[in-house]
Amino acid sequence: MNRTRNRRVWTGSIAALSMTLVLAGCSSSSSDEATSAEAAVSEEAVAAETSAEEAASGDEPLTIGVSFYSQQIPLFVEMLEGVNDLAAELGVEIIFADGGGSAEEQTNQIENMITSGVDAIIASPVDAAAMVPAYQSAAAAGIPIFSAANKVADEYETGFVGPDLVGYAAQTMDRIIECMGGKGELVLITGPPQISFVQLQQMGWDASLEKNPGIKIVQTLVDEDLSTAKAVDLANAALTANPNATGILSSTDNIGVGVEQAIKGQGIDPKTICTAGWDAQPNAIELVKAGSYDLTLSYLSYKWGQIALETAIAAAKGNLPDSHYVVTDGLFIDSSNVNNLTADQIKGKTPIS
Repeated sequence: MNRTRNRRVWTGSIAALSMTLVLAGCSSSSSDEATSAEAAVSEEAVAAETSAEEAASGDEPLTIGVSFYSQQIPLFVEMLEGVNDLAAELGVEIIFADGGGSAEEQTNQIENMITSGVDAIIASPVDAAAMVPAYQSAAAAGIPIFSAANKVADEYETGFVGPDLVGYAAQTMDRIIECMGGKGELVLITGPPQISFVQLQQMGWDASLEKNPGIKIVQTLVDEDLSTAKAVDLANAALTANPNATGILSSTDNIGVGVEQAIKGQGIDPKTICTAGWDAQPNAIELVKAGSYDLTLSYLSYKWGQIALETAIAAAKGNLPDSHYVVTDGLFIDSSNVNNLTADQIKGKTPIS
């Protein structure tokens, strides 16, 4: 496959991450959020879609490399489904690699993509610092590389495609605090601190906590594996050490599901502890329906994957987005809307009516 086409390297100034919340304040209803999530598609995403269609009309098919953090996380499975479906529709070749949670492995995979001459790369980096050399190699080869879900520092990536993680984190904390009645003891169980989404999430949590002095963080634990099994152990320890805690906030639903298992295992009424996480995993959705899990956030991940691919295709043809941040939508799911959403709507594969 010919890879002699000219590539454009993006060296322009990088826009700062907006701290503005993407959705309305936490006082708005989940039904309003559902409508907003469907309608409020960013201008960057629309522009990327148009450019992608134009890019796909060329004679030679493009090849896009995709390297995700781990396919053990449902979010990335759904994103890849969106990528593959759109690629098949547009006649684009996808070279996919599962990072497996290893920065070394993911670096090698991206280096191999660069050597093979891909036209652009979409990556969800395992480590915000350790993955920088791989990004630098792509830039040196003139290959646009976009981050999605996780990221490196702005200056090393061509752009970032995804939701306002800081804004959504602040809203999530706001809603947990509301559930707790504005006061009480709260436990945090986070993912690995070297992952950028965990860092951005913490920024949003902190912004909310600064406005709510009635909440006391009594313990912060780290689930290095982002696994449910590890979360069960951590939550059991936290519940034993903090019997008066009335809230446990998790970075992901993988962790949140483990928290719910620990609460049940200790014979605690789940309605006495406010819980939430991110990803809108099917098992977490079932817990929301059962009334034991208070809140999850869907990234509309299928559509997110497609917007990332559209952006990469456009960049491969020299059409870079106007902003460093191509903002995608999210959807909060709780008891008020969970029974009105299909699985395809939750992951962004079909519109929300």
